[in-house]
Formats: sequence, C-alpha cells, structure tokens
Amino acid sequence: MDNSVKALQTRDGITDAQYSISKILVIWALATAPMVFFAYIVTPALIQYLAIPDSIPPFLVFWPLMTIALVWQFILSLIIIYTESGKLRWQDMKRRMWYTKPIDPKTGRHNCRLFLWVIPFILLSLVLQIIPLPDVIGILFPSLDSLPHYNLGQLGQTGFSGAWYLLVLTLVTIPFNYLLGEEFLFRGILLPKMNGVFGKWDWFINGVLFGLYHLHKPQGVLSQVIFSGLILSYPSKRFRSNWMAVIIHGIEAPIALFIVLGIILS
Repeated sequence: MDNSVKALQTRDGITDAQYSISKILVIWALATAPMVFFAYIVTPALIQYLAIPDSIPPFLVFWPLMTIALVWQFILSLIIIYTESGKLRWQDMKRRMWYTKPIDPKTGRHNCRLFLWVIPFILLSLVLQIIPLPDVIGILFPSLDSLPHYNLGQLGQTGFSGAWYLLVLTLVTIPFNYLLGEEFLFRGILLPKMNGVFGKWDWFINGVLFGLYHLHKPQGVLSQVIFSGLILSYPSKRFRSNWMAVIIHGIEAPIALFIVLGIILS
C-alpha cells in the first residue's frame, strides 16, 4: 500500500486514513492563497480606490481582511471534518484533531502534568521573538523588499489614541488566530494526518508549511518555520495534544492586547 495513504487503527476501532502529499499541499494552498490575495492585491487596491491617506498605515487596511482569512480557515477545517466523518460532533473532532489531554510517550496514558512542558517552549518562543533572526529570505530575494509590509507596530507610528475599534478588532482576531484559525487547520487538521507521508519528521514539515503560509509577510518566513516547527508542532506531536500549541502560540494574545491598549491609551 502507498505510504501516503496508509491507515492507522485507533483504539476505538475507527480507522484514520493518512493524507497524501497532494491533499496536504491543496489544504495548505487553500489556507495560504486568501492571505496572499488580500495582502498583495486587495489591500493595495483598496488603499488606491478609497484614496486612503499615507497617514493611515497599510496594516490597518489589511488587518480586517486577515481576520476574514482566518475565519475562512476555521470554516475550511469544519468542511474537511464533515467531509471525512459526515458529522461535526466535538467528541469525535477532539480525538481526530488531538484536542485532548497530553499523552505520556512512555506510558501512553493521559497526564495533565505534561502541560508543564509548555513553560520552556513559551520561554524559547519569547527568546526567538526578542532576538530577531537574520533576514535570509530578504538576502536571497532582495526584490521582496518592494512588497508591502504589514505589522502591528505600524499603528504606533501614527495617532490612534482613543481608537477603541482597534480593541474590538483585536478581540475578534485573537480566537481565530490562536485557536480556531491557524491552530485548528495546521495543527488540528494537518499534523495528525501527515505521518503517512513524512514519518517521524511530520512535525518539522508541518512547521515548514506553516512558515511558508506566511508568504503575506515573507520577511519573517524563516523565523516562522523555526518557531512553528520547534515550538508548536513538536510538543503537539510528542504529547499528541494540540492544546500544547494553542497555549504556546496563544501567549502572544495578551502581548498583542497590551500593545493595542498602549496605542489606544497613549
């Protein structure tokens, strides 16, 4: 049997067929394409069509579009689950997507104390965010510098004091960014189904795909590959619990809230 579609037998008798490489890439493309489309086509077109002044940073135009793309990832995940099982019961979904308590790789038993492993991974993620990696992508492809740049820091360059709608945008974006969007799709949908093609390196390739998904901000692709592979995908795979990735990735949420509140109250 082709390894790309080999099946793994679960304890409750349900067979989980592994994805082929073509299916993995199609799902990756369906998640990535809207981000790229919104970043490089829709956002510049809206800025020009609406004659948005230079004092408004491009990120403010891209931000709600990005949130729409994240909501699409959640919808896509539900479509995939329903196509596979014909139902959307959380009891079935959490097993399929590894949203269960972490499993001790030595005993095979669930153990909540394994959640303590998120602490060193969170510390490592903070170090990677404080110490920027060299822009290898920019060095290899200098033409990428001409592409639009989008980041939250752009909002600090202009006056947004009292702009409480930024807080609303943040509170809408956070659940889809750290739980129902990116994590649901990349760790919940893809990671459990990649072993048939990539074997023990499935977590690493999952990180590579997540990094390349950030083509809408290519300057950070390298750091995203390392961040996702080592800090998000690896603990999720080792302990077969995507709550690990949600917690580690979600540590960015209070940081984002702090920054946005600082901008609003400045």
